[in-house]
Amino acid sequence: MISSLVRSSILATGFVLSGLGAVAFADTFSVNPGAIGVGGPTVPNVNYADFSYVALVNQTATNGTGTFDEQGAGFFSSYRFPTLSDVLPNTGLNTNYKLYAVFAGAGTVAPTPGIPGGETATFTSFNLKLYVDPSLNSTILVSPVGTPGGSVSLTGTADDILVGQSSALVAGQAHAFPGLANGDFKVLVNFQPVGGFLSGPFSLALTIGTFDGVNTSLQGFSLNSFTSGRIDGSGNLSFTAVPEPTSLLLLGSGLAALGWARRRTRV
Repeated sequence: MISSLVRSSILATGFVLSGLGAVAFADTFSVNPGAIGVGGPTVPNVNYADFSYVALVNQTATNGTGTFDEQGAGFFSSYRFPTLSDVLPNTGLNTNYKLYAVFAGAGTVAPTPGIPGGETATFTSFNLKLYVDPSLNSTILVSPVGTPGGSVSLTGTADDILVGQSSALVAGQAHAFPGLANGDFKVLVNFQPVGGFLSGPFSLALTIGTFDGVNTSLQGFSLNSFTSGRIDGSGNLSFTAVPEPTSLLLLGSGLAALGWARRRTRV
C-alpha cells in the first residue's frame, strides 16, 4: 500500500505543475457489465463518462465567507473515446442498465477575487459512490429549494449494485457566479472499483477519479447563509493511475543513470 507520505509527495508534485488539473491525461478504462451479472456489451475503450447532476447546498456565511455542506446525485448519459467529443454508440448504457453517482461534500467558501457576487468553495471532504441499476427504474427525488433539512435521494434502488467508491479526497474546488456564467467544479478523489464493472488503470496502487464540469443553474444562492440552495449541472468522469512507489523509484534510478552516463561521455 502506498504510504501517506509518498502519496502526498506524488500529488503535491502534480499540483505544483497544474493546480487542480493535476490529472492531465485520462487513462483508458473498460466497462464490463457481465462481471456483475448485468446484460450489455463489454466496452473495452473508454476515456470519459459524461453525466448530469443535481445537488442541494447549505451555507453558513457572512458576505461570502463561511462554510458549506452539500449532497447530490447524477445519472451518466454516455461513454466517450478517445476525446470528450467522441460519443461511443451501442454501449448498453441506459439501454441495458443505468449508471449513477451519489455524493456528499463539505468545506469552506470565500468571495471570488475580481468577480462581484462570486464565491469559491474549497472542499475539505467529499464522498462518492457509483451504482449500476439493472432494472433502469431508479429516479432522483429532490426537496424544494429552501426546504429546511432538504435532501437528494433515489427511489427504485432495491436491486442496484455498487461498482465503485471514493476512498479519500485529493482536492476539490467549485465556483458559483451570478448571471449567465453559473460556475464550475473540479473534484479529485482516490477511487476504488468494486466487482469488476470498471477495469483498466485500477490495477496500479492508486487511481485518481476526476469529476469535472459546469453549473447550468443556481437557485436559492446568496453570499450569506441559506438552506437547500439547488445546483443543476453537467460534467464528465475520468481516471488516471498514479505509479506505485517502486515504479517511481525505478524511473528515478533510470534518469539518474542516464544523467551519469551523459556526464561520463562529456569527460
